[in-house]
Amino acid sequence: MYTNSQLLHEIVTGQWLMDFSDLVQLRHFFDNVVAKGEDRQKEENPEHLMMSFFNEDLERINPREISEIPKGSIAVVKAIGPMMKYGGYWFLGADEVVAQLDFANNQQNIAATVLYVDGPGGSVSAINPFIEFASRKRKPIVSLADQSLSLHKWIPSAVADYQMADNNITARFGSIGVLSSWMDFSKYYEDLKIILEEVYSDHSQHKNEIWRAYKDDPEKGRQMLRDMQLNPMAKKFQEAIKAAHPNLIEEEGVLTGRVFGAEDAVRLGMINKIGTLKEAMQIAQGLAEMSNY
Repeated sequence: MYTNSQLLHEIVTGQWLMDFSDLVQLRHFFDNVVAKGEDRQKEENPEHLMMSFFNEDLERINPREISEIPKGSIAVVKAIGPMMKYGGYWFLGADEVVAQLDFANNQQNIAATVLYVDGPGGSVSAINPFIEFASRKRKPIVSLADQSLSLHKWIPSAVADYQMADNNITARFGSIGVLSSWMDFSKYYEDLKIILEEVYSDHSQHKNEIWRAYKDDPEKGRQMLRDMQLNPMAKKFQEAIKAAHPNLIEEEGVLTGRVFGAEDAVRLGMINKIGTLKEAMQIAQGLAEMSNY
């Protein structure tokens, strides 16, 4: 679980599968809400208390114990808001969402899962837990999304067997791209008459090489960052999307960061259809029945 200092480090130095404007808002939120208070911890809840359950008639149920979950149930797991790898009080973590997916995956009476997605993206480091989960997934997952951008587009592409939008008004899909941001305080320290010196070992010529190149030639440093980190990650993101969407229409912008409404996302093969939670659960039931055969 993140502490404030760990969260600040991730915001300031991490690589992101998120629109830049959302990243700026996230940093502003930390500066003005989180960092002024003390670290706060989430209450520890068993995974099954963080989920919703519906019986085979698709009626909402509220089991107090695992043994009360009836056979053929559908679990609903939520991935809402900016996501980091590890959860904290203020932000959802991939570790928390994957723990819920694992719970549903391992419960005999749960037939399938609906993953509700609504978020602008998050940290690059948050995707690997979902990729690892996909390798052990045994039951169908249907994703239902409002905002499914950047990381929140990669997540359902990694784990879901069927992808849906929950409306054709606000639902958005895409923003397939990678960025990195940082703060350069060198001018600030210069104005304070503070000189920062760095001395590297003769055997550490590649230590912080991108930052060192950036100080000497900003554009050279930016290009090194693109070539060595951002471009390879962007290509992995694109390949994951193409693998998950075999009928994807790769018109301009689809794999390079544009955002599309639900109807265009269906047309382009980015999602399967537009529907409701009930329809998503019905599709999940059908996939579960097919898998039983």
